[in-house]
Amino acid sequence: MVRFRLETEINKPLEEVTRLFSNRDLLTKWQPGLLSSEQIESYPYLKYKLLLSFGRRKMVMMETIIRNELPVHFEGTYEMKGVFNRNINTFQSSGPHKTRWTCESEFRFTGLMKLIAFFMRSGFREQSRVIMANFKKFVENK
Repeated sequence: MVRFRLETEINKPLEEVTRLFSNRDLLTKWQPGLLSSEQIESYPYLKYKLLLSFGRRKMVMMETIIRNELPVHFEGTYEMKGVFNRNINTFQSSGPHKTRWTCESEFRFTGLMKLIAFFMRSGFREQSRVIMANFKKFVENK
């Protein structure tokens, strides 16, 4: 299992940050490798099929929205073969035009991914850091 917590401050107001964060039509603008997001279920939780590109490989990941209480809290799980990821995102106003975004992540692995994860532990944190940096840049340039 891999767990970590990342934080960043975005130089935009809370309402604007969370409006852009929750807009699914904009996900491909700031999530590297995301090609599409298609809603496949709505009960008991919203569930999406995500199509991702990693180099020449395309992969499907399932996203389940566990708790959406934006503008403060957004929790989801992300699953693909051998990987289960749970993210808890919280947003707080940290000034008149600033928002603190905190992301707590937990990754669990099965099968061959257990071995791969052992050697690439820092890669999961780095990928999350890249996504947060991309979103920050996207929002601040809007």
